Amino acid sequence: MSIRGRFTWSLLFLGSCAGALAQTQDVSASTPEVTAAYAWSDEKIYRPPDFDAYFPDSEKGAHALSVWWMETAAEKEAADAEEVLGLVRQGLRRYEGNRMPLLRWLGNAFIWGKDPQHAGAIEIMYHASECSAPNADVHGTRGAAVYFGLSVVRPKTDAILRTLVDLCVLVDDPNDLSRVAWGVGTQRDAALRFLEPHLRSKDTTTREKAEVVRQILSRKLKAFVWAEERKRVAAQAAYGDKLDELAQTLWSGSSTERRTTLDLIAREGVTLIMSDVHVEDFARCATDPDPAIRRRVARMVGSRWIWSARKQNPEAIALLLLLSEDVDRDVRYNAVYFGLSTVKEKETDVLRRLLEMAFADREPNLYRRIAWGLRGDRERVRELLDAYIDGGTPTMATAAREVYGNMTED
Repeated sequence: MSIRGRFTWSLLFLGSCAGALAQTQDVSASTPEVTAAYAWSDEKIYRPPDFDAYFPDSEKGAHALSVWWMETAAEKEAADAEEVLGLVRQGLRRYEGNRMPLLRWLGNAFIWGKDPQHAGAIEIMYHASECSAPNADVHGTRGAAVYFGLSVVRPKTDAILRTLVDLCVLVDDPNDLSRVAWGVGTQRDAALRFLEPHLRSKDTTTREKAEVVRQILSRKLKAFVWAEERKRVAAQAAYGDKLDELAQTLWSGSSTERRTTLDLIAREGVTLIMSDVHVEDFARCATDPDPAIRRRVARMVGSRWIWSARKQNPEAIALLLLLSEDVDRDVRYNAVYFGLSTVKEKETDVLRRLLEMAFADREPNLYRRIAWGLRGDRERVRELLDAYIDGGTPTMATAAREVYGNMTED
């Protein structure tokens, strides 16, 4: 069935739902009409996001949305805006796929950087951002709705500002907090006014969190710094006296025991209270025959002792150089992404290994990460590539020529 045929079928279905498109049919993509019909633009009364009330409980709607989402990118771009918004609204609640890519597409297509921004698409993002309980995201839509939707609306209405502020008080995820701090931009003072009731709350926890939000929105505190310190304190209290036990499991435990321990360490942020001496424990764990364990080790060691470390650990770099030659591709990828590409002062062995990985694997994500990681060493990279071309094997020389431009140009 053609895209036009599928949309026609979808519209027939949608039309049978009384009032289902009331908030999307009367607004065109080219001339959005900001009226009280939309909760996000109602200037008379604040109507908070309400996912269940806005998105119908429809299996047929979910099926129609799934069918449409399988269309090609070109077909999606050519589709009628109102039909698309109707499909998303009817189907999102029961849609069983990953909702983040869907909302990302919606935001990029109708809101982010668009002039004018589509009022109906904003309404969808508004209700998809619902967070009515601490850290709640029961619909799997909150983060994407904020990131690709509400944070990029220009200018933001009072309803959006209030929604974002209320969400920040409830949510501890630094991704959301940081995005909102960026998103309020020049409307920061207006947003802070909606924080006042929380700062005056009778509940101590609410007041304390509201003060954190005030500092984050005022750009006096970075959300990720706050979240990391909070996690560090909790990890110290819960596991400060258990580090030797955890290290022993990493050193000599079974694969099952190691997996369980690595899961705990990652979940509870235990690496935040580990010192450089624990790199050796992870190195021993990295000899495990289970590639899933080695993948986790590469990610954790790179993140803790290289990427985010003030003083990058040479033993950690040596370990990830070793893991970059692992038989499992995902282990190699993690070694590069979380470790080797982020080394600040790259020795020749690191540069050479990154280049040789680029020679062997042109998968876009890995290849771009390597090019990104080499951006500060262009002259040394050029010298190494010239050496491969002049004195390497024919295979190496050919590969060096092929990657030369990507690895030496800014």
